Amino acid sequence: MASGGSGKSASEGSASTPGGSLQQRKRLSSVCDTCKGKMQLVADLLLLSSETRPVMTSEGVAVADTFDQCRDTVIARTKELSILTHDIQSQLNMGRFTEVGDRLLEMADLVVSLTECSAHAAYLAAVETAGSQPCLPGLVDRYKVTRCRHEVEQSCGVLRVTPLPDLTPQLLLELSQNISTNLKTLTDISSLASERSRDRFAKEQFKLSVKSMSTSGTAFLACVKEVKTQPSELTRNRCVLFSAALVQAVSALVGFATEPQFLGRAASISTDGKGVQTAVLGGAMSVVSACVLLTQGLRDVAQHPESSSKMADYRERLRNSACAVSDGCTLLTQALRERSSPRTLPPVNSHSVN
Repeated sequence: MASGGSGKSASEGSASTPGGSLQQRKRLSSVCDTCKGKMQLVADLLLLSSETRPVMTSEGVAVADTFDQCRDTVIARTKELSILTHDIQSQLNMGRFTEVGDRLLEMADLVVSLTECSAHAAYLAAVETAGSQPCLPGLVDRYKVTRCRHEVEQSCGVLRVTPLPDLTPQLLLELSQNISTNLKTLTDISSLASERSRDRFAKEQFKLSVKSMSTSGTAFLACVKEVKTQPSELTRNRCVLFSAALVQAVSALVGFATEPQFLGRAASISTDGKGVQTAVLGGAMSVVSACVLLTQGLRDVAQHPESSSKMADYRERLRNSACAVSDGCTLLTQALRERSSPRTLPPVNSHSVN
């Protein structure tokens, strides 16, 4: 997702300001909201779903071919996450809020990748057990289109709440690029679904939905371009106005695309398979939950001055969250290596990270 520019000059500026400037703190707070939303959405879709399906890349292929590949990738990701978590704390202690935001964006992407690989590993391990049946793919991948909708909503939301002085050319560029990328993905998925569908209405409705989304997107991006060249409250308000139509068009397309008849059939998992699946998903959930708490802790620090009476408490929670990330990584790694739960884990869909 889009974030403010973070070039060398910004880094040097943050290094010379122990408490972090107000602008840097506001940017970090915004990044925290973005990262928290992304991690929660992916966890809700992949770890807390009642359906068992493989996880596919944007190219339409599985994130890995074998359980062992998933396991090795996840273990590597946990080591990277440990390094990033330590770096975030170090940068925060030096008052480098810009770098903290940059590392946090990296952490969120890493957590998404770790979650995807963990969910796919859980699927592969579960369908390998006796009595289980694999998923039957449909015309649409619910995970991919829902992610796209979230990214568009998130980008439009950032533009909607960001004051005009903070809408820098770099931020506007990143927002428009992110929206364009996700609109293209939705267009490609819908066009392919239209081609493959045997239902006359569905074939036409996918095309019409894409046309509606494309028209709304073009109108919105024209407004973004205008506010970039002619910044004013008038041009900014136009962006807000036309973003609503785009979000509505995207929501309608995704709502239609995720109707049950387009999603195929989820895997049928045996009792033993569910045990393995719950162990792996529970381990991944421990990591995501801890990373969400870490992000909330960073947001608390960013929104309060160093002189705040609560700052010591906020920083202590931050340290505890970092320890929880480490514990979660250990739990997930053990679950993947043993294909069983190292401790009693909650059943899938028993809670959310909200």
